[in-house]
Amino acid sequence: MTTPSRRGHRLGLVAGALLFLNGCASGGYSPMGDALMGWVPGGETDGERAESLPYASLSLDAGDRRGLVVLGAVAGPATYWPTGNQGMLVLYQDGLQATAGLPSNLLESHYLPLTIPGEAEPAPPDYVPWQSLRPGPFRLERRWEDADGLPRQLAARGELRCESPESRELPMGPRTVQHCLQLLEWEDGSRTRDILWRDAETLRLWAVETRPWPGGPRISWQVARAWW
Repeated sequence: MTTPSRRGHRLGLVAGALLFLNGCASGGYSPMGDALMGWVPGGETDGERAESLPYASLSLDAGDRRGLVVLGAVAGPATYWPTGNQGMLVLYQDGLQATAGLPSNLLESHYLPLTIPGEAEPAPPDYVPWQSLRPGPFRLERRWEDADGLPRQLAARGELRCESPESRELPMGPRTVQHCLQLLEWEDGSRTRDILWRDAETLRLWAVETRPWPGGPRISWQVARAWW
């Protein structure tokens, strides 16, 4: 049986292998050549471009990679989004799992629920805090590669605070979602805050603004055409 930590590590490793795969997206398949169309400059907005493409898509801002990207592959709860120039964004249960092609890259993300402060319990399969109606405290473990190519790792204690549903404008129109703050206290004393917008009924994420680790890059995306 694959343990959660090994499963998370494997997700980061297989991102590169899936660069050459086709994937199923909402409305049909997205050959890799079509997936890169999202980065072709043009006068259309991301919403207009998403409307014209029959594939699942995200409006992404990752610093030097910005624009509409379409789904390249699906592997269970993981989705793979090619960004051109050998770049990749990997989502797991709609949250950030790994990246490739950025100046510094996230290699692995692993969530564990906490029952009492500082003590983790065995995680159920595919556990992520935003898929709980009333999220409890959790532990987040992350590994990344810095700009010099050196591996780093750090863990944090987190909590997720969600507000009442409200309307938010997304690339293909408004949607009623919950505004959630993901507050992280890292082992080195740093604190970070991510913003998640989730559907109050399905608990799927429709938009995210995140800094994967203290001092890391700011990455944000919004779902244009959903893949579920």
